[in-house]
Amino acid sequence: MFEHLPVENMVYANQQQYYDAITASSNAADSGPFIDFMLGEIQKALEAHKREPIKKVPNKIPNKVPNKLLQAFPEMQSMAWSVYLQIAANGHLTTMQMAETLGISDRMVRKHINTLKAKGLITRIGSNKTGHWKANKI
Repeated sequence: MFEHLPVENMVYANQQQYYDAITASSNAADSGPFIDFMLGEIQKALEAHKREPIKKVPNKIPNKVPNKLLQAFPEMQSMAWSVYLQIAANGHLTTMQMAETLGISDRMVRKHINTLKAKGLITRIGSNKTGHWKANKI
């Protein structure tokens, strides 16, 4: 049943609450606020479609990583694209926040960021301490 939940659409429709939950979890060093947010969104989606036959839910958001990017960089790991999408959505996220969201280590996020920088897909704007990331248009 969960295979058909439009998780990306749910997050996209509630981006600010999603990032607020990530921030609250990061600040408290507790994943509880993020888990509560996601479970609440899943519950809303399930209740909205209660008693409907299970069918494939169409993705209402266009492919966020355009095919031309995937074709231009076939060697890129899917997790690197996930980091890219996090940066494209909010370049002010810390690597720790991205790591928590993606379920990987901070070190792995930094590795993927280095790969994305080397490929020219992202750029750092400003200093390491007060700057932010920018997803480049390719």
